[in-house]
Amino acid sequence: GEPAWQAPPMPSHSVESLTQSHNLVAATESQLELVADEDIRGCVDEAMVFEGDLTLEGDLDLNSGAVLIVTGNLVCSGSVVTDETATLIVGKNLRARHLYLEGNLEVHGDATLRGVVYGFYEAGISRVYGTTRAAIGLLGNHDWESEAEEYEIGAQFSNHSQGHCKFSSGDAEALRTAMGDDGFAMIARML
Repeated sequence: GEPAWQAPPMPSHSVESLTQSHNLVAATESQLELVADEDIRGCVDEAMVFEGDLTLEGDLDLNSGAVLIVTGNLVCSGSVVTDETATLIVGKNLRARHLYLEGNLEVHGDATLRGVVYGFYEAGISRVYGTTRAAIGLLGNHDWESEAEEYEIGAQFSNHSQGHCKFSSGDAEALRTAMGDDGFAMIARML
């Protein structure tokens, strides 16, 4: 049966909803120059900007070519997601529950996740100019660089073939325990 009480779903934020609720503005040329990685900069012609620190209750879901620059810290109680067409630039630190990356990410400080950092799609470029900390770090054929990485369980895998997984910390059984059997079954084919 149904549980007696269920938490309401967390809100999901997008560039469109943030433009209305948090007064995002179009980036100036000097704000676009904050993008340090040349390859990411080449993907960004225009962007929406939040000046200062941005704290969100719920998820941040960037898709459909969305480009968001947060000049300060970004704190998100839920997941931060970029699809293969989206870009997120954080001027200082990023904190969230999970980070799912197909698109571009640039963090000029540390990235701290309570759960998983998951980089999957080849088209995305991610740069963290500080330390990335997460319970689980799973990185596939995603162009990922971080100054330092601290994972309880960390693995690199091939998006296209099984058996090419290398654990930097922990092992497959620790990952199964952390994710549960159902979650592990979803990614096991890539390990």
